[in-house]
Amino acid sequence: MASTPLVTVRDALREFDASGSFSEPAFVALRVLLAGTAPGELVDGLLGLFFERHILHTTRRRELLEMDDAALLRALRHRFRQVVADGRDGHEIAHALGAHVREVLAQASRGPPESAPWPALLTQGERFSRACVEEAVRAHAGELGRWPQPAEAVRELMRRYALEPSEPRGEDSGLHDPPEALRRRLDARRLAQQLLEVLRPQERNLLRHLLMEEGSMEDWAQEQGVARATAYRVLARLKTVCRTELEGRSSSTQLKALEELFGSRGR
Repeated sequence: MASTPLVTVRDALREFDASGSFSEPAFVALRVLLAGTAPGELVDGLLGLFFERHILHTTRRRELLEMDDAALLRALRHRFRQVVADGRDGHEIAHALGAHVREVLAQASRGPPESAPWPALLTQGERFSRACVEEAVRAHAGELGRWPQPAEAVRELMRRYALEPSEPRGEDSGLHDPPEALRRRLDARRLAQQLLEVLRPQERNLLRHLLMEEGSMEDWAQEQGVARATAYRVLARLKTVCRTELEGRSSSTQLKALEELFGSRGR
């Protein structure tokens, strides 16, 4: 029986954890799992950012390895969506998460739990799940041996679930260097980072919608509560920003890939 992309990725995570090796076929399987058939170096760049944030990072990588297949697939896709959405709206994320955290702590019992598992995700769909946030706060309290202060809990959940940009080679990023499969994509990774810094939150949301094949432009417009014409104006600006950022790049990184990426998905 042929190996599925999820099995290949799980085996690759184990191999990378043991030896720092992550093969080209494994990277292709990760690409298929997270971005389907979307073409272009922009996709490779976003996958490179995901790799640095969630696979080079020892704690996050080992958390993924502990999950069963269903939880692993949900977590991989959710965390890739977070990378695409990225981080200039981190204050808004912290504000929304903080409201749930404060509610959980206000209702906490006198003594913290001895131990509790961390949930795979903090969200259901596009919103924080009160139940998942409660599970995460209880898990954090169990590790601390006390209930945390609200700001302390928000910082830990933001860090653990990568809800804000993080340096790939920080204190807990592990001992492995980026594998060759990733190093060959570093230019695309830098391009992706540039684009995410320029795009507005609504445009990053649309980019994620297109990459994750979550439906048509009409579906996105309905989900966002905007008119169809407004949705296509957002798409037009998204294309314009991408063309501007690609100006002067190598031919393989130029407009053809982005036209394939955006032009075929919005119809």
